[in-house]
Amino acid sequence: MCIHEAFRLLEIVLWPAVALVAIFIVRPHLGAVLSGAKIKLSIAGQSIETTLPELKQVLEEQAGEALSAEHVTYLTSLQHDGAKQYTSGVEKSEERKFLRPLRNSGLILTVPRNSFLQDARAIELSALGRLYLRAKAAGVKSGN
Repeated sequence: MCIHEAFRLLEIVLWPAVALVAIFIVRPHLGAVLSGAKIKLSIAGQSIETTLPELKQVLEEQAGEALSAEHVTYLTSLQHDGAKQYTSGVEKSEERKFLRPLRNSGLILTVPRNSFLQDARAIELSALGRLYLRAKAAGVKSGN
């Protein structure tokens, strides 16, 4: 084996190792950088720039209170499992009380649209709800 071939072999083996080490060193810092990154939202022809943590705070304030862990779990289940069916509507008063802040802040939608919770046949995650979960995940990754 000549020296040229040895260097070529070393080059092939060494670059992936260097790349993996760099990823493990840089990855924790990427979350912090991305959480402060500006995002641009266009709604009804108007555009605003904000950050994901600021958006998360606005959505929680819109709900009238900080969302509980149970609220976040419910939203996450809607994201993973799809719409939750209520064949007779949301019958229990405590369920309606639980869902009301999510509905009022626009994080969930009733099916049929704009129906009262007691008449809703299903609850699904809204686009704003998906954005909230993304902002929440970015906050967790960056340590916020």
